[in-house]
Amino acid sequence: MLDGMFSEEQVKQLETAASVHLAQSNIEFSILQAEQDIIHVEVAQNATRSGKYATEATLIKRAHEVFDKVLPGIKLEIEPSTHMPSPTSVVNPSWLEMKMKAKGLRIKQIAFDTGIDREIIADWVAGKRNMSQIVKAMFYFYFSK
Repeated sequence: MLDGMFSEEQVKQLETAASVHLAQSNIEFSILQAEQDIIHVEVAQNATRSGKYATEATLIKRAHEVFDKVLPGIKLEIEPSTHMPSPTSVVNPSWLEMKMKAKGLRIKQIAFDTGIDREIIADWVAGKRNMSQIVKAMFYFYFSK
């Protein structure tokens, strides 16, 4: 989108700076629209291994770090998009055990309510079987009622 508006070297510098943020913090820059003296940029952070996420103010700052050095004098309209972890990320075997104990539920009752085989549920609760995101969502909403 910036080809023709800026030099090949400037575009390359932007791509290089953006790739550093992607590699280090999983922050992506997307150019939504480029006009003569204004660039509309979306800055979004995806999931990170560390679980640490940038605030909107930090995302805006990162966009300025990338663009201001390479394109001085260009106004940036920045749309920050912070990462929102899934509420189901808390679901793990110990969470299941805690919820079952708090609600007084047994594996047999969960199997009856969900139609899932007791042995499969027992393996999830014991940590012998990995839970997919769908399974985590099912348990999260099952215990939220």
